[in-house]
Amino acid sequence: MSDTSFLIIIGLLLVSSSGFFLKYVLKFDNTLDSCLIPFILMLTGIIVATQLRNFDEAMMFFGAAVVQFVGFIFISRFRQRSSFAWHANSASVSNGAWYLTMSILKLAEAYWLFLVPYMIGIISGRTSGMAWAQYIEKKFHLKADAAMDDRLAPGQRLTYILKEPMFWILCSSLAVNIFYSCFYLGFTQLQQVLVVIGLGLLQNFVGTINTRAQARGSNWYITTTGLCSGLAFSLSAVYLFSRGMPMFLFIPYTTSTALGSSMGAFCSMIIEWSSTRIKESKWSNWFGDLRPDQHLKENKKEKTKEEIELERLPYKIIFALGLYWIVFQEPLFRLLGWSVTPLKFPFSGFILEWPRTALMTLASAIFFFDNAFHSINSRAGNRNHSGYHAITCIPKGLADFSKNSYIARNSGIVDIVPVSILAGCLGSLYGKDLSQKVEKYLQARMDVEQTPVKKPALSS
Repeated sequence: MSDTSFLIIIGLLLVSSSGFFLKYVLKFDNTLDSCLIPFILMLTGIIVATQLRNFDEAMMFFGAAVVQFVGFIFISRFRQRSSFAWHANSASVSNGAWYLTMSILKLAEAYWLFLVPYMIGIISGRTSGMAWAQYIEKKFHLKADAAMDDRLAPGQRLTYILKEPMFWILCSSLAVNIFYSCFYLGFTQLQQVLVVIGLGLLQNFVGTINTRAQARGSNWYITTTGLCSGLAFSLSAVYLFSRGMPMFLFIPYTTSTALGSSMGAFCSMIIEWSSTRIKESKWSNWFGDLRPDQHLKENKKEKTKEEIELERLPYKIIFALGLYWIVFQEPLFRLLGWSVTPLKFPFSGFILEWPRTALMTLASAIFFFDNAFHSINSRAGNRNHSGYHAITCIPKGLADFSKNSYIARNSGIVDIVPVSILAGCLGSLYGKDLSQKVEKYLQARMDVEQTPVKKPALSS
């Protein structure tokens, strides 16, 4: 065992046992299960790593995955709340850890047994992080409803953003990194740095708007932002994997994605603030009320048949386009004289000769379920029900690992991008629908409440 693996083990044990400190020292209302589950799972993950092909490689992957998912639950909650500083810091940690995790996965050729530490990492990391995020929200009074923030009113917005120290820190970091790349890196590396910065800004800007949209209830808002987000993520991920995810791109990627995510949250809050003040307009007809937890209200007005058809229209359009691409993409490419690159099975170690259409269908299913479970898991992580959140981590981990493995093994094949965008967007819509039903049953809300609310079964 190397010194690095030893330090990773110490760090993981400290993270997994921090729930006890939160409960018994800081006196936060944290359940005993939320303290025990991460600690037991972390010990299990370390034992599992001893049985894989290389212990040090496995511990590097497991440690990066845990930090990634702690960061993910932080950014998932803080991007929904009005705090630029907390959001920017959590974005830097989560995106940086994601880059490290995917770098290891790429170097390991998507080693399929890494699925086990990845699954353990998502449950233990998100469970530990959720308790701390709730503590911070309660201590600093962070709220999810941007419509109540007067700093987003016209005339106040520029002042709001210019007074944020993290905005200037991130901008300065990017400027320094570009300056360094111009003078100390070769022309090819400089090009890669600039492309990664541009894609990182775009990916997390539209991705954050889409993630906030998924926590609301507007199908058209989710669809329009989802298509843009899917395109930006696919292009960024394919570019990074095709370049081998070198470490000189780590800082440009981390900084640009943190800035893009923070600015996306800021713009999303302005959109939500504006939506509550526009009545009886095309906006309200198509996008509706973008405040959180509107589906939990009783005695809601019954929707007309036309309104229901308008809400379901995105499902029909996206499904039709996705099916067309799966069936006709290969014949279309051959008709135009373009080369058709063979697709690989998502996991290494499996030598299977499947027809291209079957692999494209498998890719569609992977992206569909990944985005569906992302919506469910992200919404669950933003609610005040830790049991609901822990259960959703399991299918999300399976789908997420499958998606990343698929991209890692097929990173040079750009014709998977359209199907990943369409299937992912459709998955987000169905994930939102299922989430709303569960949240209504559990009465699971976004903000940490001062007094406990009695919840039905699925104890946390």
